[in-house]
Amino acid sequence: MILNALSRPFELLDRFARLQLAIAAFAVLAILLAISLDVVLRTTLSAPLTGTMEVVSFYCMIPVVFLPIMILEVRGEHIDTDLFYRFFPVAAKRLSVIVSGLLSVGIYGLLTYITFEQAVSSTGRGEVAMGVNLMPVWPVRWILPLAFASSTLAACALTIRNLKGVKQDA
Repeated sequence: MILNALSRPFELLDRFARLQLAIAAFAVLAILLAISLDVVLRTTLSAPLTGTMEVVSFYCMIPVVFLPIMILEVRGEHIDTDLFYRFFPVAAKRLSVIVSGLLSVGIYGLLTYITFEQAVSSTGRGEVAMGVNLMPVWPVRWILPLAFASSTLAACALTIRNLKGVKQDA
């Protein structure tokens, strides 16, 4: 019964995580195309693509790095070190999983709050990056709070599932 009650939210979280992963993959493709086009134009026509470095740095790299975090959380694929964990009794393993889940929720929540405050400030100032041209960067500042908030939700759901004993690593 608990598994059925939790499966729908996990399905929705997995779909949203896959959407974020797809956006990150699109950003990788955009990096590939922008840099390739810049190299081709630079070498054949001596006319580099203006603003390539700024677009790649500010608009593509942020989604590539931060949007996949949620899918790692949802699928439990973060790097684990189990040097001592594997020797714990079942109760200590369960406690360890729950404590680490609560720490994850707290850390992601704090990162959400901090990056949200920065995004609000950046938007209010109309933050721009100086390069060949002034480029507005305040819109991309909203990716971080989105990524961390969604990871907070995923970590929270995973922790609740572990508290209810649905998935117990023994």
